[in-house]
Amino acid sequence: MNITSPKNYYKILMGLLMATGVLLLVTVICLISFLVASSPKDPANPKDTVKEGASVSDPADTSAPVVNPNVGQTPLPETPDAGIEYQDKLIFVGDSLTAHLVAREVLTAGKMTKQVWRTENNMLNLNSEVTAAKIIYPETGESMTIAEAAGKAKPEIMIVTLGTDWGVSFLTEADFKSCYTALIRDIQAASPETTVILQSIFPVTTYCQSTKLTNEKIDVCNGWVREIAAECGCPYLDTQTVLKGEDNALKPEYCNSSDGIHLHKEAYVVILQYIRTHAYTK
Repeated sequence: MNITSPKNYYKILMGLLMATGVLLLVTVICLISFLVASSPKDPANPKDTVKEGASVSDPADTSAPVVNPNVGQTPLPETPDAGIEYQDKLIFVGDSLTAHLVAREVLTAGKMTKQVWRTENNMLNLNSEVTAAKIIYPETGESMTIAEAAGKAKPEIMIVTLGTDWGVSFLTEADFKSCYTALIRDIQAASPETTVILQSIFPVTTYCQSTKLTNEKIDVCNGWVREIAAECGCPYLDTQTVLKGEDNALKPEYCNSSDGIHLHKEAYVVILQYIRTHAYTK
């Protein structure tokens, strides 16, 4: 066979051209594949975005964090009456107005109730020493701090009411918030599962004998209590609303003394009814 004939040259040339074409095609395909693989992902395309630690098939998490509407500055909303069963599991901590829950015999066990944690003199001043203040632990009669009692009892719900004793009359905003927050943080640290509800400071009558304890100041301080509730993740009970008249003062029929501050039994019945009809739910 004569490979030098024109016909054979033509066959050889066509073979080389076809081989070269195939090689070029393969090269182009490989180049395109490389460029696609190395190109940056489009962050706007959720298919290109995968969270660290998630599988490729996981859908993008676009849901907002779950927020309990019963926590923060917004007061607890009205609910159906939660009943005595709900009321009986509450622990009350606070100043002299809270301590008088015992004397007024409005709780299930009357004067024998163990639901009220109070100091020996029935006063709990909101000041720099509030975290060290000792209450008489009802279960044993021992003297201990509120946080120590919370750590021992692990109550489901605790209602704290502070400010009438010392706080409203003498503390600046910074000191009020600092002292109140310190106590709440101590309780939460001692008993993390306890829901601590902050209750509004109660109003006083128009004839209140204390010139430093006014309803105007109480309103301002209740705003601070709401901010503390939001900061500490606590529900807020706006109970003071059912105790006031149109003059923004404590209704005279609810006052039990000439000082214009302390409450009689009917007032506590109204307070407890408000608590039951603004019950906390998780």
